[in-house]
Amino acid sequence: MQPGTVDAKTRRQHEAFVDSPQFAGELARIPLKWRGRVVSQALELMSVWHWRKIFEPVAVKFVRDFAEQYVPAGIDLSQDDADICATAEKAAENVKKMLWTAISDTHARDIIDQECSDYGVLAPEVDDDDLRAVIARVVDPRWWRRQLRKVVGRAFEGGNIRLGYVHYHGEPFASNDAVLSRLAQNRRNAAALEATIVHNEAGQEFSIAELAEKTTANKSIRRGELMLRINGFEAIARECNDAGLFLTWTCPSRFHATLHNGKANPNYDGSDPRAANKYLGKMTALARSALARRGIGLYGFRIAEPHHDGCPHWHMLFFVRALPGYSTPHVKDVAGRAVRIMKRYAWRVDRGEPGAFKRRLDVKRIDWSMGSAAGYIAKYVAKNIDGVADHKTKEGYVVTTDTAGDYELTPSARVEAWAARWGIRQFQQWGGAPVSIWRELRRVPEDMVQEAPPAMAAAWNAVQKIKGEKRACWADYLRAQGGALVKRDDLMITLAKDSKAVVGRYEERERITPYGVYCRQMVGVVFKSVRHVWTPVQGNDARASAGLGFPWTRVNNCTEAAAPGFAAEVSFAPAAAPAPIKFAADDSAQIHHAWLALGACPWPRPVVKGAPIGPAPVPAMTADEQRRAVASWDAIKACPWPRMAPVMDLTPRRGTPRQVADWRAGRLDATELPIDTKPKKGNTP
Repeated sequence: MQPGTVDAKTRRQHEAFVDSPQFAGELARIPLKWRGRVVSQALELMSVWHWRKIFEPVAVKFVRDFAEQYVPAGIDLSQDDADICATAEKAAENVKKMLWTAISDTHARDIIDQECSDYGVLAPEVDDDDLRAVIARVVDPRWWRRQLRKVVGRAFEGGNIRLGYVHYHGEPFASNDAVLSRLAQNRRNAAALEATIVHNEAGQEFSIAELAEKTTANKSIRRGELMLRINGFEAIARECNDAGLFLTWTCPSRFHATLHNGKANPNYDGSDPRAANKYLGKMTALARSALARRGIGLYGFRIAEPHHDGCPHWHMLFFVRALPGYSTPHVKDVAGRAVRIMKRYAWRVDRGEPGAFKRRLDVKRIDWSMGSAAGYIAKYVAKNIDGVADHKTKEGYVVTTDTAGDYELTPSARVEAWAARWGIRQFQQWGGAPVSIWRELRRVPEDMVQEAPPAMAAAWNAVQKIKGEKRACWADYLRAQGGALVKRDDLMITLAKDSKAVVGRYEERERITPYGVYCRQMVGVVFKSVRHVWTPVQGNDARASAGLGFPWTRVNNCTEAAAPGFAAEVSFAPAAAPAPIKFAADDSAQIHHAWLALGACPWPRPVVKGAPIGPAPVPAMTADEQRRAVASWDAIKACPWPRMAPVMDLTPRRGTPRQVADWRAGRLDATELPIDTKPKKGNTP
């Protein structure tokens, strides 16, 4: 019998093993959606290895390796967003409790690293390695929520790709789970933007959703600006007789999980789309450096787009020109020389695989007699932002709109969910003047440029648009800045930036904000821009004006009576930071007594005649006295030494199910619940 083929009796033996309790324990971490395909792949491996009588260890090892790669430790991939939020609350509370046991900074870092590792996330990295900023993040449920959403989403999508759910004949570009999750996130964001009302110093009042519609967050505005810039580059290329190229750069076979026929790719090495996009970025960066060394200038746009299995490829519209330092002046075909250099890096990895020279880099030269160069890339811009009627891929397949329940999954929604899930930048400008200066010039009022130098006046006029009368011109803006290949140090217009220290959510940091522009032709003069200061509108009127019908608190109406003294109308929204407590001189003795009662002392320790003050024998403190002592330490920025956690109140309490849920979530202190004179199992904090 050939390896890989088994008879019916052996097949039943394999199936009996995968149905056994031993193998069921190995499948416990695998989401239900995946188990059928994981078992099928395990059975295939068992058939291959059955002739050596070691099929059972092979199947177990396969499941364990799969779980280690696609199921992060401590994470349930089947949980929804509400469960992720609950897990974030739990993780933040665990870190708070564990940090009480830290005896040094090194010990605190070890605790943080271990807690983050238990949930499959990376410990936060901050500037200057400030431990206080790190702790501020890991004790914040919002930080954990962001990290867990990223880890769970990418792990689940990676498993969907690995098991063959994402392809032309199934769920193209991104899985239905990823698309539905992205649509739900967009709905939550839209509701939050509609609910938030802001006003400026001029008395204008808008919702953030209304303001976002006037920016590039609006898909039609985003598409229009991209096409405006592409047309501007084309105008410069025609003016300077620069050669145009339309390139499609793809990844080696090992980055593709599924073949076009829907079958698994035997060369796939498990790389996710983020790793594939990083590979493309590395190879194109090497090619650009090589072009610069040989004196070939390059400018244009690149667009990242997914293959049917989620692996990215890049479409690039570039214009090339020989610079004064062109190293091979005898080669008149500059575009051909640039293509040869790019192919060298496109074929650099896995050079010997079949089809590499044909598919790795597809090149089309722009024929100006055939029409506009922007037409080569316009459809890719449209179908990756707000969609087109016919979403046809480079292989000739047509991706149509699908449905999942009551939701419509359009091809552009799949592409947008793919880019958001893997953190891939879809559009990027190469070369040319920065778009940040273009946008800042639009904020400069007309009276500021009445007597401006020629370069400033030309750049300002280029960015202005009047509906129905005048359109902005990216080509004129590039001419005013010094051309499409101008270096950053040679720009005629630059940003005027202001740096100031701001208190952020986690630490104080330097924030750099532009407040105008400089012009090289008028040194030392700032053309100030107009920026509004938007302040949130507080109060019920703001929500009423937004058309929202939900209460301010999360308390719902309940028929069960609340415990005496329980305020059902309390809001659980984050409260403002309390004012720092200021102690009078007479209170210092009481605080000192609290330290001594716990066998602790302030830090740094006060020294009298070279010896630190030690604790005095005093009666033991109650749990309530310990809580007051901890509040005193926090108020004066001190800490016990060695650190001691307050004694937990083990008094049996009673309360409604809502009160017990709030107590378990940390929103209600146990002392606020009435004492249970007849305790039952499970109601002791």
